Amino acid sequence: MKRNIPQRFGIDEIRFTNCFSAPSFRIFVLLVVGWVLTVGRHTLSQVILTMELHEFRHFASIYRFVDKGSWAVDWISRCLFLIMVETLVAEGLDVLAVLDDTLNKHRGPEICGAGWQHDGSAPKRPGKKGEKGKQTGYGVCFVLMGLAIRLPGISDRVFCLPYAARLWWPKKTKVKPKGLPYKKKPQLGLELMNMTHSWLEDGQRLRVITDLAYCCETVLKGRPSGVHVTGRMKPSSALFALPEHPAVRGRGRPRKKGDRLQTPATMFADPNLPWSAIKALCYGKEIRLLVHQFTVLWYHSAGEEAVTVVVGRDPRGKYADTVLFDTDVTASAKEVVERYAARWSIEVTNRETKQLLGAAHPQCRNENAVIRTPMFAYWAYSFVVLWFVRQFSTAKHLVAQPAPWYRRKKNYTFSDMLAAARRSHFCLGISAKAGEITVLRKNKQTRNARGIDYTRIAKL
Repeated sequence: MKRNIPQRFGIDEIRFTNCFSAPSFRIFVLLVVGWVLTVGRHTLSQVILTMELHEFRHFASIYRFVDKGSWAVDWISRCLFLIMVETLVAEGLDVLAVLDDTLNKHRGPEICGAGWQHDGSAPKRPGKKGEKGKQTGYGVCFVLMGLAIRLPGISDRVFCLPYAARLWWPKKTKVKPKGLPYKKKPQLGLELMNMTHSWLEDGQRLRVITDLAYCCETVLKGRPSGVHVTGRMKPSSALFALPEHPAVRGRGRPRKKGDRLQTPATMFADPNLPWSAIKALCYGKEIRLLVHQFTVLWYHSAGEEAVTVVVGRDPRGKYADTVLFDTDVTASAKEVVERYAARWSIEVTNRETKQLLGAAHPQCRNENAVIRTPMFAYWAYSFVVLWFVRQFSTAKHLVAQPAPWYRRKKNYTFSDMLAAARRSHFCLGISAKAGEITVLRKNKQTRNARGIDYTRIAKL
């Protein structure tokens, strides 16, 4: 019986002890486990009640640990990243990371970093005549970076495991962080990219997938040497041919770029453009695409470094025409398309961390608490996936059977992993108590003589 029961979900990694003192490490472990076990609204007070932390220490010490504790978020991010790479990334493969931002909606006065800003999940409001509607929301924005990984035998989708984040705030916000200088989102993304690259060992290479907002001069020109970026560009982007270097150098400065080429938007309208048919694995399905690949200079954003551009079109018309690029000129069109398709995994992660782990639920106001508290939801997401992968042979038995109308389900979702992690804290106790029961006794309920006999009335 014990062989079919997985180990209880928890954090026992020795590396994290270097980030805390002994008492602080116990609080950190209890908070992460409590964040997973909490059902419903995820606030610090609810996590404290779930784990019954107030029974053996004062609840104010938990709030003090989050707000004023002498520990750094980046230390934990580094340890978590190294554990994920060692566990999930095979030797010799590139480390694939996804970069994006998300808005955690908060309403209330004096919240550090909160303000009106772009919200991609919000419906578009009607704008003025001739103007497009804006998608805005009020809250706290985080620039996230996560490890994109496939789990063969567990799921066909790509999982994005978040490990590091940076707080961004609009310039018009009322309460600005005092200990942080203002930086734009691409600058924060570049900071996360440089930090992740510094954690890699010799022989490991980092590839970053970004959306259109981070495919700019700041990220492409400022990235570390050896880091490749895959992203999307506007159809109206200005592209140039590679410069030709004559055998005999003439007078003056040599050319930095070649002749101006037609924009990708013009290529889509060109009936003579040669297309190649490929099959690519996108969003868990193999689809057919028509692509046209070429190498150019994207001088405005990438400078004098050549990039490979893939102009893609869906022959069925289901997906819109897309222009992708990769700083690795040796990458094929199929590799570029499949890498960029993995970017959607961070959108799924943002939704699951908010709905299942309550990343936007904590009602913190101080600077440190606003930055640190949502990280417990992001770290808990990665810890749950790590636990499920390590205990897969036994943890899969804790996943509930699919509904009768959903018998074709073959992949394990994060909600299945989260439910298994929660059940791991109950199956051991239930199985141990069940083994001690030898005689089953019948429960006899006492009946009040003066009360109404509902059983007799029901028979009538």
